Amino acid sequence: MGRLKGILTGLALGGVVGMLFAPKKGAELRNSIKKDIDEGNYGVNAFKEAFAGMGKDVGGFVNEASQHDDVKEYLLKGKKSAQDVQDRAVLWLEANYGITEEDLRKAKKQVGQKTKKAKTTVKKTVKKAHKAANKAVKAAKKTKKPAKKATKKKK
Repeated sequence: MGRLKGILTGLALGGVVGMLFAPKKGAELRNSIKKDIDEGNYGVNAFKEAFAGMGKDVGGFVNEASQHDDVKEYLLKGKKSAQDVQDRAVLWLEANYGITEEDLRKAKKQVGQKTKKAKTTVKKTVKKAHKAANKAVKAAKKTKKPAKKATKKKK
């Protein structure tokens, strides 16, 4: 039941944030989606543009907020607290398990290398998926029949 509450809360907050930072009105976004679908792009480009606009707006807001003195002070306190927790964790690991800071550095380096390799693999896979999707869209466009125009009936 707690998971459901979390999901619903996240959806509600996401909707509010989306409305606050939406670069376009709902009608404009729907028209962009319809136009994109009519062009055979499944509305993906319209969503991509909308999210890019929201990202720029949120980024600008965060950048502006981070320039205030109060925010800078809290960020500095947060960094100091995080460093303190990290230092205590290193001491605890060494005292209880014999894991040194050097061991942690080596592990971090290995994780970084494996992450880099995984990112490369994912990029290659995504590139292949894009090619396959584009090929499928082109094939679908070739077989697409023109839509018949609706005629108005006279009463």
